Amino acid sequence: MTKSAEEAMEKTNLPAVTAGSMRAPRHELHIPLRYRREGQQNWLAGEAINMSESGLLFSSDEMLEVDCRVQITFQQSEAPMGRWSTRSARVVRRNLSNWPETRILFGAKFCG
Repeated sequence: MTKSAEEAMEKTNLPAVTAGSMRAPRHELHIPLRYRREGQQNWLAGEAINMSESGLLFSSDEMLEVDCRVQITFQQSEAPMGRWSTRSARVVRRNLSNWPETRILFGAKFCG
């Protein structure tokens, strides 16, 4: 992993004050996920890097625009028999990495 990707991950693990409240605690995951843009049929592969009650940081090789809505599905590690969870989210930030790390990091906030 490149220094810029590591820095992005480190930043997401630090509590941040936003509009007078603390950011929700992040939980490291590093598990595969699938996502698709709202209205699309095809699922794309990605990796959940960390997650909180309010959203997640994930990586993908595909470009997503900030403010686009996505459906994200991933396997719940604590669930028996490989239960999958699907959530709607909105991309709220994007971090492009430098070579040789080519994955793009996305911050997404869960909707509803």
